[in-house]
Amino acid sequence: MALRNQPYLPLYVQDFLTDEKLNQCSASSQGIYIKIMCILHKQEEYGTILLKQKDKQNASTCQNFAYKFVKLLPFNTEELLAAITELVEEGVLTIDGDKMFQKRMVQDNKISEIRSKAGKKGGFAKAKDLANNLAKVKQNPEYENEYEYINEFEIKKDINKEKANFNFSF
Repeated sequence: MALRNQPYLPLYVQDFLTDEKLNQCSASSQGIYIKIMCILHKQEEYGTILLKQKDKQNASTCQNFAYKFVKLLPFNTEELLAAITELVEEGVLTIDGDKMFQKRMVQDNKISEIRSKAGKKGGFAKAKDLANNLAKVKQNPEYENEYEYINEFEIKKDINKEKANFNFSF
């Protein structure tokens, strides 16, 4: 199941509380950030929101996103503009052209898609592909502790353990 179809937002509490970039932001920006994450969770491209042509009312991309979010969130344009500007300046959110995204959400989605593909291919038979693909996913050093569970050797060890306990007779 795609992450965006889940009724909850995967929020890593310890990472959220100790994120140095986020802790540099004001309390109001942090509150708006949680709401923005909820919107990013429901987008077609998980963790990413795009400006459409009708949303481009200004030369400032941050201001255009503020105008877009004012329709979706219970904040006024000034509050949203200040929060988005602060979150982008601190590197909590990223704007690339007409796209705003949260790096962790995008990364989690990539991992979810890899696991989903491996599961559809037959689980144990293709688990090695999964382990190899997960090992290739580049980890962001600022989140070095977040992906400790993605260790190729641990995955292979778990796969071999499961194979040993699996009854292949039909």
